Amino acid sequence: MSQNKKQIYLLGPTASGKTELAKYCMDHFSLEIISVDSAQIYNYFDIGSAKPDKNELHCYPHRLINIINPDQSYSVAKFLIDCQQHIGEIYQNGKSPFLVGGTMMYFNALSKPMNATPASTKESRDYFNDLLANEGLPSLFERLKKVDPEYAKKINQADTQRILRALEVNYLSNKTLSSFHTQPQKVAESDHILKLALMPTDRKLLHERIELRVDQMLAQGFIEEVRTILKLFKNIDDSHPAMRCVGYKQIYLYLNNQISKETLREKIIFATRQLAKRQITWLRQMDKLEVVDPFDEQLTIKVHDKISQFMDS
Repeated sequence: MSQNKKQIYLLGPTASGKTELAKYCMDHFSLEIISVDSAQIYNYFDIGSAKPDKNELHCYPHRLINIINPDQSYSVAKFLIDCQQHIGEIYQNGKSPFLVGGTMMYFNALSKPMNATPASTKESRDYFNDLLANEGLPSLFERLKKVDPEYAKKINQADTQRILRALEVNYLSNKTLSSFHTQPQKVAESDHILKLALMPTDRKLLHERIELRVDQMLAQGFIEEVRTILKLFKNIDDSHPAMRCVGYKQIYLYLNNQISKETLREKIIFATRQLAKRQITWLRQMDKLEVVDPFDEQLTIKVHDKISQFMDS
């Protein structure tokens, strides 16, 4: 297969250094970045999503960043449509698509496509948020095990977002979310896709970097960022997908006097660690990954060698 029909994925948990490594790769290879990040899609979600700043985006343009407002909805199905369009445009530019991010559900969908699921509505969101408030999450998880046992086995019983979404899909379509999954396409992925996965061998180093990043975000004005978003979009609350993003959810609760300023930092750090844990779990279930340690002193050399060999093959 010709070089300009190849793709590179760079996957990794939050705070593993994906952006800096992506910039290095763009400096050395003919690539264009497509962001695979469910928080960076939102306008105004800058500090808390670790979005590259304006200067970085000028030098290293990212597709699928700043594409919707926080009060709008976005889905895996829409991501697949948008992503394929950008991949085609990048090929036309004579470059290779470089998909970079930590939203593993998006990456998984690229390998295991889904048929289009019904779009969320305000009525359905309100209905299930009311059920959550009245019945509690354990009750809703038991309900999910009855209507879609296959999907219930795949998710954590504390994963509010996925439990509600699976029930919502069933409510809107009278089908299970599992039924929307198609069989993985029979593609020789190793021939045209290189999947680079940043997997830390020492989890403690990742936890230290997470703490540092949270402190930096708070110092940069993360709380003010969320306050501004809530002023601009008065109709959004913590039931909206955007406000469920790690960090944004905790600050929303703080601004609504549901948690204290003293506990805010620790709650964001804990939630970010949990996110990283889930991301690593996803990675371990994925096929044909080229695993590298983000804290390896030889990281850039090893990545450069892997990409060079892939492009030349």
